Amino acid sequence: MKLSDTKSGDVVRIVDFDEGCDEFKCRLEVMGLRRGDVVQVVHNSYFSPVTVEAHGAKIALCRGQAKKIEVEKI
Repeated sequence: MKLSDTKSGDVVRIVDFDEGCDEFKCRLEVMGLRRGDVVQVVHNSYFSPVTVEAHGAKIALCRGQAKKIEVEKI
């Protein structure tokens, strides 16, 4: 499942990132999102960014970014 397909309140584990997104992966790592991290979806609405909480920080991702992140529900 993609991060963009989750619902507010879901707790998910980051499984993988889409191929060919090396620069994107580096930016996510700088923000604190890595493969294997468990994050909580704080807000996910069709017309707004996907907001997740990871390591005590809230991170907003645009829908295009969230579609590149593969997650599994916990």
